[in-house]
Amino acid sequence: MNIEFENLNLIKQLVNDMQLLKHSLINSNEKRWMSVKEIAQYLSYSKDRIYKLKDTTFIEGIHFYKKSGKILFDRVAIDEWVISKEKTNEINQSQRQVVDNILSSI
Repeated sequence: MNIEFENLNLIKQLVNDMQLLKHSLINSNEKRWMSVKEIAQYLSYSKDRIYKLKDTTFIEGIHFYKKSGKILFDRVAIDEWVISKEKTNEINQSQRQVVDNILSSI
């Protein structure tokens, strides 16, 4: 293998860039609380889709929390939702049914 002397600096820069990427990936996977933008990137959804899911599917206190006017998503709960979407939908429907029953009785 023949590497030109001018390219040796590029190898060092590539190694540094790879280390930064690795560190970034590790940190992003360990971060539990995510903003709308971060969870959208994490799931490869648009921010609009995340807001729709928040209003129709995600449950406050399980999938997301509101703190000082900011919406924070729990990555662990979102991961569980992705894995077992049917189970979450059943829970969501039963909770919505309870709310609907209460509202209809008022």
